[in-house]
Amino acid sequence: MMFAQALPIPNDIQLPIPGDMGLLTVLLIVTFLLHIVFVNVTISLATGAVILEAIGIKKQSPLYDRMAQICSYHASIHKSIAVVLGVGPILLVSIVYTQYFYSSTILIGKAWLSIILLLIAAFLLLYAYKFLWQKLKNKKMLHWLIGFAACVILLFVPLIFIVNVVSMLYPEKWMESNGFFHSLFSYPQVWQRYVHFMLSSFAAGGLYLYLFYTWKRRRNQKQDQNYQEKKADRQIRKIGIKTTFWLTLFQLAAGTFVLFALKREVMLLYMGGNALTTGLLMASIVVTLILLGFLYVTDKKDSYRAFTGAVASFLIVLGLMGWMRHEVREAYLQPHIEDHPRTLEMTTDK
Repeated sequence: MMFAQALPIPNDIQLPIPGDMGLLTVLLIVTFLLHIVFVNVTISLATGAVILEAIGIKKQSPLYDRMAQICSYHASIHKSIAVVLGVGPILLVSIVYTQYFYSSTILIGKAWLSIILLLIAAFLLLYAYKFLWQKLKNKKMLHWLIGFAACVILLFVPLIFIVNVVSMLYPEKWMESNGFFHSLFSYPQVWQRYVHFMLSSFAAGGLYLYLFYTWKRRRNQKQDQNYQEKKADRQIRKIGIKTTFWLTLFQLAAGTFVLFALKREVMLLYMGGNALTTGLLMASIVVTLILLGFLYVTDKKDSYRAFTGAVASFLIVLGLMGWMRHEVREAYLQPHIEDHPRTLEMTTDK
């Protein structure tokens, strides 16, 4: 196609892809999902800690302060896991979509390199926020500002990743690109994906809190726990499950905005144009409604069986979302890949 040939897409490097494309694609989806779950939990718990501490300061409530401290403790654990699990999908996407991922990365190069410094700063602030809790108990506003600064960074970093992965889908816009902040507003999908990501983050965080404290309660049924600890555990479970229910409900609307932000020809694939992608979308909606049902019963009856169903439904929705995300990427890039093929095997000049 003449249009595709005129695009600034570089030729693939001459080294052949080191593995089966099908296997690498599956690994890309799986490793990304593992990574993103811990990213979601980290962001939601860190932000939740700051919100709960602010409520505690305003109400002079030791209960909210204790819940905030609990959230900060768990956020500091999961951030390290999130970073380690992020290595796999970064390596795999750079192998499978070399020409597109590296090109989009170069276009926002300064912002991309700043991720390292931003995460170091955020992690140091999170450590300070966690370990200075008691030392700064008489300087709560200063302590809160430390946590707030960490949250601002953690809420900003996903925008860099989203701009990168959206940019790689639009080679036709690369010549117009003028750095990260220009790309932030010039590419479609960016803000719709960001809202969708944030809602899923807080929903996952709420589910995690309920899961952890349900497990803790069942483990400690025969052990004594002071009244304040029991009250904090019970309250944080209630907040967690309600948060997950309402944000999952809002996810249905946010997902609709993401769908309509796609190119028309890609959007129509999910609206009857392709059996696989349409089936994935319908399945994700149905399972999400089932998830909402389980969450509602869990909230009203504190049913462990309903909660087990909610976790299972959540994992299925997560898998479907990861698969659909891949299909969107393939739909955008397949015409370009046909004109600029990958190096699948070594060639020799005769």
